[in-house]
Formats: sequence, structure tokens, C-alpha cells
Amino acid sequence: MKSLMKLRQQVDRAFKRPLFIVSVLGLTLLPLCFLQGINAQDRQPPDKVKATRTLRGSFVGFEMGDYMHAEIRKSNRKRVSFFMGQPESLRYFLAANKGKSLLLTYQVVDSYIPEAGGVETIERLVAARSGTESDADWWKRLRKTSSLETLRKRYDTLVDKATIK
Repeated sequence: MKSLMKLRQQVDRAFKRPLFIVSVLGLTLLPLCFLQGINAQDRQPPDKVKATRTLRGSFVGFEMGDYMHAEIRKSNRKRVSFFMGQPESLRYFLAANKGKSLLLTYQVVDSYIPEAGGVETIERLVAARSGTESDADWWKRLRKTSSLETLRKRYDTLVDKATIK
């Protein structure tokens, strides 16, 4: 009991010393300041959605560059390309419905693109619908009966086959 009280007194004295407090604060704040500087340099502006639009078309395939793009053939037979964002379920839905008529939703977005050196205006595909089923509803239905690992094995193969080489 005496040794515990003695230890407590020593700790109390140590915390009262100005040098100890300055040292602890310095060791704590210095890395935080350093990390703050790194984060300030790496910060990118948030995406700014300028418009949301829809179109009818059929999915032709994926193109890979710095980012994945979906090639869509519009009803007038012209092709357009859209950035693919998340989620992976949208890619799977497009691959599973390749060549079918789809209602597609995309956003016109000001997005930070490191490879372009700054903010660029892009068109990003965000949703698709085949008949009455959306990509989100389709994915929920599949997830009720299959594991994510099983679905990835099945649909990653379709995505690979749908990638234009």
C-alpha cells in the first residue's frame, strides 16, 4: 500500500513539472502538426453535382484507361461514354444486361481528377433500370440469396468479358 502511494506521489510530482508537460505536449502536437500539413496538401475538393440526367440506351461494354468507363449506344445509334463510379453492383448490373434497353441515370459533376491535374467536368453513370427493376433492387434481391464472394466470382467474369480490349 505504501509503495502504491509513493508511486502516485512520484507521478503527481512528474506531472507538475513544466518540462515534463512541455515535452509531452511537444511530442503530441508535433506529429499532429506534421500530419495536418500533409493532409492540407492532399485534400481535394468535394465533387459538385451540376445536373442529373437520364437517357435510354443499351450497354455496349467497358473501357479501361485511368478509370473505368461504360460505353452506351443511345437509341439514335450514337455511342456515349460515362465514368463509372461506385458501387460495383452497377457494373455487374450493366454486364448482366448487356445489349438490353436500359434507362440510365448520370450526373454531370465537377470532380477532382489527379491525372488531369485538377477539377474536371465529367459525366458519371450512377444508376440503371431494366424494365421495372433498378440496379439497386436487383442487387438487393441477389444479396438475399448469395454471398458477396459468390456474386463477385460470377459477375467479375461478366465484367471481364464485357471489357472492350
